[in-house]
Amino acid sequence: MARSSADGLKYLSNALATPEQLSNSSSAIDGVAPELEASIRFAGTQLTQAAGVLLRLSQDIIAQAIVTFTRFWIGAEGGSLRFYSVKVGITSLLHKSKEEHC
Repeated sequence: MARSSADGLKYLSNALATPEQLSNSSSAIDGVAPELEASIRFAGTQLTQAAGVLLRLSQDIIAQAIVTFTRFWIGAEGGSLRFYSVKVGITSLLHKSKEEHC
């Protein structure tokens, strides 16, 4: 029997998201394919990191932006890829992180 990647999270004591949150995201509820959702979230975190490096932000600020970005998209109460633009999310997170840092 094949296990999903979310099954491994139940053994972590400090997981960012529960397996239920990952499998029941707003995007999944709205019919976005799981592979597409995971791909877009991964690309969003890569872009957030690259932008943070180019802006010369500290590593902890970049990490906080990535965690905030990820938390926004997970769970049934999170954002849905059908209604939000990933580009807008990244821009606002980096702007907010830079303001908090200054």
